[in-house]
Amino acid sequence: MSNEMKPVIDDVTANTVALGAWILPIGHGASVAVGQHELKYIEYITDSVTLPGLPAYCEKGFQWHDHFIPALDLYSLTERRRIPMTNGEQIAAIIAYENAQGKIDFGAIFLQGVPKLMSVKPQQSVPLTELKTVWRLLSHAAFRDEDTLYPVLDLRCLFDKSPSDLLSLH
Repeated sequence: MSNEMKPVIDDVTANTVALGAWILPIGHGASVAVGQHELKYIEYITDSVTLPGLPAYCEKGFQWHDHFIPALDLYSLTERRRIPMTNGEQIAAIIAYENAQGKIDFGAIFLQGVPKLMSVKPQQSVPLTELKTVWRLLSHAAFRDEDTLYPVLDLRCLFDKSPSDLLSLH
């Protein structure tokens, strides 16, 4: 067979496109990821409303651009340990997601630091079974960057659940 007749085999990994992911620090060294276009804004929240009767990790919300935004404390949800507020101001990542009715909705995740954008290649993907059980229930993917494993949040699952659904995670 001459050189012109040999099939060309593409190196699939050499031609893959990296995706953007925001790394959100949620507390005590724990971080999660959301897609590049899911994170819409970072806001400093000074006035949040406590909704009585809800668990500590989902009891707050705030008014933002004529929307009431429910805010979750993911660290408290997953670790069952509340991070005390050091002052009246908190950083919140405002997230857009498609709700069960197919419409764009917003939610917020309280942060313990500033998010960073990183590139993620398909080779960094890992099976969900490598995550702790609670993260498997809240994630639709996971990836590894160096020695750190990041759950990629399933935002519809997280924000479309009622507080009693979230309680059932334990």
